[in-house]
Amino acid sequence: MAPEPASACSTSASPGHQQQQQQQQQQQQQEQHKHSRTMYPRVFAVDLHDVDSDKFQDSRDAGFSWYVLLTTLLVSLSVVNIGWSFGVVNVSKPIICQLYPLGPSNTHSGEFPSRIPFSDSAWTIAVGILSVGGFLGALVSGTISDSIGRRNALVVNNGLYLAGAVLMGTATTAVHFTLGRFVMGIGCGIASGVANTYIGEIAPFKWRGFYGSFFQMSIVVGLMFSQLAAMYTTSGTGWRIVVALPGAFSLIQIALLPLRVESPSYLLKVHHINEARHALLTLRRGYDVAAEWQESLLSLDASEVPVRAGSYHSAQWPAAVTTAVTPPTGHHTASKQEDSNATMKTKEPKAVADEAAASSLTFAESMLAEPSRHVSGVWQTLCGRTRDDLRHLMACCVVLMVLQQMSGISAILFSDSGVVMDIFDPYSPLSAPWACIVVCGTSLPAIFLCLVCADRLGRRALLLGSLGGMAICSILISAGLFYGPNSMVMASVFLCYFVFNMGAGVVPWYYISEVIPSYSLGAATVLCCSLYWIMSIATGLMVPLIENSTPQWLFVVFGSFTLFGFFVVMLFVPETVDCPVADVVKKHSGNIHLVVKLRSSTGAAGNSTGGTSRSLLDLLRR
Repeated sequence: MAPEPASACSTSASPGHQQQQQQQQQQQQQEQHKHSRTMYPRVFAVDLHDVDSDKFQDSRDAGFSWYVLLTTLLVSLSVVNIGWSFGVVNVSKPIICQLYPLGPSNTHSGEFPSRIPFSDSAWTIAVGILSVGGFLGALVSGTISDSIGRRNALVVNNGLYLAGAVLMGTATTAVHFTLGRFVMGIGCGIASGVANTYIGEIAPFKWRGFYGSFFQMSIVVGLMFSQLAAMYTTSGTGWRIVVALPGAFSLIQIALLPLRVESPSYLLKVHHINEARHALLTLRRGYDVAAEWQESLLSLDASEVPVRAGSYHSAQWPAAVTTAVTPPTGHHTASKQEDSNATMKTKEPKAVADEAAASSLTFAESMLAEPSRHVSGVWQTLCGRTRDDLRHLMACCVVLMVLQQMSGISAILFSDSGVVMDIFDPYSPLSAPWACIVVCGTSLPAIFLCLVCADRLGRRALLLGSLGGMAICSILISAGLFYGPNSMVMASVFLCYFVFNMGAGVVPWYYISEVIPSYSLGAATVLCCSLYWIMSIATGLMVPLIENSTPQWLFVVFGSFTLFGFFVVMLFVPETVDCPVADVVKKHSGNIHLVVKLRSSTGAAGNSTGGTSRSLLDLLRR
């Protein structure tokens, strides 16, 4: 508020009187500013200067964050349990099972037998029931995470982990042990759907690939260390501690996860505006979150915009919503932001709020005015009956997730009759388990490379290199199985698992949250994770059938799938590096289409000499 022009009376006033008037004017301005912030709260910043000050960098350019890293590592313990549950039974069959007919080795240690009576078929069911439970858990993961939140869903899910660990650790019969595996599988299914969603929603924009890679790394770590622990458990009931160890990881998460913030995207969906603001500011400490807040609101469905009757009245939130949901014209609008900042600095907060409230039609109102067709169920999303037609993007996510299992990784590690077992078992009973452990160990550098390069090379480059390398390795494995030698097969197996974890095993888990807006993210996660577990069951049934008839042709089949995936990624899967979800949806909504053709036409419009003369790296990224 500018001071009034000096009158003849005021010129003759004493300096003390003028100072008193200035103090009164400052107090009035502070009261007006406080009143305007109460009536028209700024939902994207702690105070007005957080947005207007030039010293605050855009949170979309946020760098490494220890808070996000520690939260990701804590969440990854749920994923370690997935790998642990898969790997612990891979080499521990002779330790746990007393196969029929029962012999004198079925001794007891106190109340618990040192081994459990199993038939071959009962053991096969106990191993495979984990994937059945995983499928059921994945089916309900979206409903649970959308009902109680991502973080709370993980906390509750650790109760299932704990129950499954207790059941397996105290098992005295085959049914008892199998029930524990089933409960543990349900927990694995829920974790597979919720953990990657939570990590994707809290990760900084330019570090999504870095933090998203921890999902697959956690699975591999669980696989490797569970097999190591089982290898050194040779007597007594020590195997019970090994199979029940995921319960200890669950207790850590139950104690520490409630101390971390909830996903801001989820909090916005349930209209907890203040909590969402606090969570985003905690995750992006020291950054201006205004633009990121806008993009978060843009990814919401009309029914989820936090301006509706019964939730927040439009008279109470005009400035907040108008300022927050006006769609940005691009990723960086520096000049427009500076102009708006300069304008806001010269105006009173209440005047800014009044102008915003007086706008004829805000973006939120236009969304609310659209027809009531914004349904985010699985079937509606697949049919394109949501606010944005997501059929193309959903198809890409589904294909990438299915390729994870159909690439043949299960045939390498998780089958009693797998390639590693076939090669090494004739020589030494310990060679094959150690080979599986070494294969897992060599994949860790590959995941680290993916972790470092994901946000530099792009998702397409990693996927194409990974799928192409796996296709070549599958051909070499098949040639080695046909003509030998075994050393060629083993070298190809190591290389195949290495390149798998450089792209095809890592990217699909976090790619979903990069292309699907939050209003359909739950449905997409349910579908993709359910298909992952279904394919796990299918490959578990398919591998023994093919190996019993024509084992040399097994990796010909898997190589065909990976080669098919290579061309699908090249032609249809869009790049997401440095591209917000809203921009990806805008460019690639609609029915299935060729992204290469779309990119080529765009490039030709911008550069007449471009088009077909692209470098290989540019083609991989675009």
